[in-house]
Amino acid sequence: MREWLETGDPDITNRLGDSVRPGLDVYLNNYRTQLLTCLEHAFPRTLALLGRDQFHTAARCHIMAQPPTAWTLDAYPASFAAEVGTLFPGDVATHDMVRLELALGNAQTAADRLPLTRAMFVDLDWEHVALTHASGGQILRHFSNAAEIWSALSRAESPPVAKTFQVPIDILVWRSTWVPCFRTLDPDEAELFVQMTNPLAFTDICMQLEQKLGEQAALERAGLLLARWADDEAVSIAATSLPSQP
Repeated sequence: MREWLETGDPDITNRLGDSVRPGLDVYLNNYRTQLLTCLEHAFPRTLALLGRDQFHTAARCHIMAQPPTAWTLDAYPASFAAEVGTLFPGDVATHDMVRLELALGNAQTAADRLPLTRAMFVDLDWEHVALTHASGGQILRHFSNAAEIWSALSRAESPPVAKTFQVPIDILVWRSTWVPCFRTLDPDEAELFVQMTNPLAFTDICMQLEQKLGEQAALERAGLLLARWADDEAVSIAATSLPSQP
């Protein structure tokens, strides 16, 4: 039964007789429709960008080629995202869009991490603070304006024409409270967030900035970045110690 659901090969069920064929067809249609609905819910902006016909054609091809392997359908969209280059060869915007939507979906269900806030600033011993990504934190490298297209579609506006870039941009995805977020990173921010996949000491952040900018400019830049990250709830404290009490 499983092999037939995955392939639709009539030779597998011929031995059951013609009388069962209508019921089996209904069962097969329900199985494929459930997977198609799963992909529609996971990639609504991609669906809007491509149009229903083109999206459904690609989704059905994927369903036939790649059946689910996990116990939950929540894992199925990842396989579609992994194959998007094959399904849409040369379509950079669609490739970036699918990866963005997958990352936003993963951020929605990621484990909770306590974000850094401005209220914490005065109580932290910054010599011993290490920062890491907030809940669902991930960096995407885009070679198109897919993020701009996503934003326009989310506002029910006509999206801009898809464009490709010679120089890529880095997109940070994370969850703030219960809301998945993303924004474009400045180049120096992107370098730091890549390192924050593992805890990164704040002193190391300041040192790297100082090597590029000089002492005074590095202090100003570190303060600006720290305030931005706290306001966005984009980083979490991975390690810290409070100042010793008298």
